[in-house]
Amino acid sequence: MRVGEELDTRQTMHSYWEYFNPSMESMMLDPRAHILDEDENSEILSFLPDMVGKTILELGAGIGRFTGKLASRAAHVTAVDFMASYVEHNRQRHGHMPNIEFHQADVVHLELPEQRYDMVFSNWLYMYLNDQECVKVLKNILGWLKEDGKIFLRESCYKPSGDTKRSTNPTYYRSPANYYDMIRETNLHSGQKTYFFVMNKVANVRAYIKHKNNPCQVCFLASKMGTDGPVSDYITFQEFLDKRQYSQNSVRRYEWIFGETFLSSGGLPTTQEIVQRMKIKDGDRILDVGCGVGGHDFYMAEKYDVKILAVDLSVNMMSVALEHFSKRPHLTKKIQFEVVDATQVEYEEGSFDIIYSRDTLLHIADKKSLFQKFHRWLSPGGKLVFTDYCRGDQEHSDEFKAYVADRGYNLLTVEQYGQLMADTGFVNVRPENYSKRFLEVLEMELEKLNKEKEDFLKKFTLEDYTELKSGWEAKVKRVREGDQVWCLGYGEKPVH
Repeated sequence: MRVGEELDTRQTMHSYWEYFNPSMESMMLDPRAHILDEDENSEILSFLPDMVGKTILELGAGIGRFTGKLASRAAHVTAVDFMASYVEHNRQRHGHMPNIEFHQADVVHLELPEQRYDMVFSNWLYMYLNDQECVKVLKNILGWLKEDGKIFLRESCYKPSGDTKRSTNPTYYRSPANYYDMIRETNLHSGQKTYFFVMNKVANVRAYIKHKNNPCQVCFLASKMGTDGPVSDYITFQEFLDKRQYSQNSVRRYEWIFGETFLSSGGLPTTQEIVQRMKIKDGDRILDVGCGVGGHDFYMAEKYDVKILAVDLSVNMMSVALEHFSKRPHLTKKIQFEVVDATQVEYEEGSFDIIYSRDTLLHIADKKSLFQKFHRWLSPGGKLVFTDYCRGDQEHSDEFKAYVADRGYNLLTVEQYGQLMADTGFVNVRPENYSKRFLEVLEMELEKLNKEKEDFLKKFTLEDYTELKSGWEAKVKRVREGDQVWCLGYGEKPVH
């Protein structure tokens, strides 16, 4: 970007914010800001790591909605904003706190010492920066953070947060995947090391779902990491999924074949069959592990009065799920989406009445530890229901072995799943070989590919078509030969 273009962008944003008074309503662009603020403020702070004894840099601090609360927890806060009137308002509110330093500066041109801060916090900042400015600021933050320091950002994705009418709106409404890509692709060479960010969590803000039916307020928490080797050597499982099997293009292709909002075998018909077996009751709390792009959750929320926490490790899938979610405002109080690693996250004992998972567990090596968590998270009498790819109890072909190795799958037999559930405390265990149904839906999906090739090619390339068709043909072959099996698993946590 040329210097003149950068100046134009910054002047546009300065003029935009000059129009608004330094008030809560202006900061939140909502006439009912005080109603929202209490819920939203405490929720945002709940996403943050422990701040005791830490130094915090708050960028885009505004009038200080978060400054005082950050300072009450941390050793020191440096609050920065580019509007003089907002900095002064923040100073008037929080100047009595000795551990806050106030600065008027544009984050794009901010210069600070390296490795000074434990966390850099921002709330609605990057949506007012163009892509090049975002990358510049993120790279600077890598320098300002201590090693293993955290970056937290919250942004409006896809659409505005508030109802305030504006004659102009220069805001950049990106997708969560856009932010994820910018954060993960930022790196900094310093000395003998290369520094980069590793994503810890992505979640939508429940307060905006509750008060405004808006699921597109999204938070990101990432850690600064360093390596002596090339960054390409440090590939997380999340990146493996998002860059290979579940790239944005792959997600859209899978959705075309499974049906809109679905990314698992059989789409809506198999979802209806399996959900019917679950005997869901109104009021049930459901955890969907590996929620994909949300189809199972939308179906359950339409049919029952339930609360669903839908989690997935793929940011690409979360982005598509939120797109679909934003078109279903009547469901926003029933579902929350989060990007988390189910093997790392913790929930309180008895948090859920049903844990549901579709074709996800194949990615997990330590299934026993995960099933122990499932057992702990379920309420007494709670149900675990899942489908997963399995291997047949036979000698496998070299082709099947190569397929499993390439995908990084960890496959059990149906019988081993039954034993795993029993070993981790589940009762009324029913592991079912569901391969007959699997073959039926695979053949139907392959027939769709053949019959609707012309429609597919309007959206994707011939290379995409050939790859998907050959993949489905290979899957049909593996199932027919008994190498690949589909398991439908069921178990209950004992009542006593």
